[in-house]
Amino acid sequence: MTNPEHDDHIPADLTPENEHEVLDERARMFTLGFWKSLLAGREGLGDTFWAGNYLAALFFLPLMVLLFTIASFLPSLSFLLSTSFVALGVYFLFVARAVWLAKPKGDTGLGWRIVGVIWTLMNAGMSLAYAPFTGGA
Repeated sequence: MTNPEHDDHIPADLTPENEHEVLDERARMFTLGFWKSLLAGREGLGDTFWAGNYLAALFFLPLMVLLFTIASFLPSLSFLLSTSFVALGVYFLFVARAVWLAKPKGDTGLGWRIVGVIWTLMNAGMSLAYAPFTGGA
């Protein structure tokens, strides 16, 4: 169970009157400061895992659509696809480190931290393994 008095990012009173605090915290996830803090492992374990692995997709997927479109018209730029998958794989390695360093909220123990690190390393491995096959021929 989450203990609000030990967490700077959860309001003590989660009532509709304090909804703005929750919304402000979620808006924070779209700032450079949040991502620096996340990659340094200073966010909670859940935020680090979920935002690091999946919120980042909000940025990566549109980029990939754009790169696939460009590469379909200019095949000489298809190397950008491989480069982007390598960059994503390296990013996931940094996220795996951050997941390991992140402080769990509540009663989350070492088991979930290990699962989060393994899952994130699998994402990194998938991205790095896929990279050579995306550059076109």
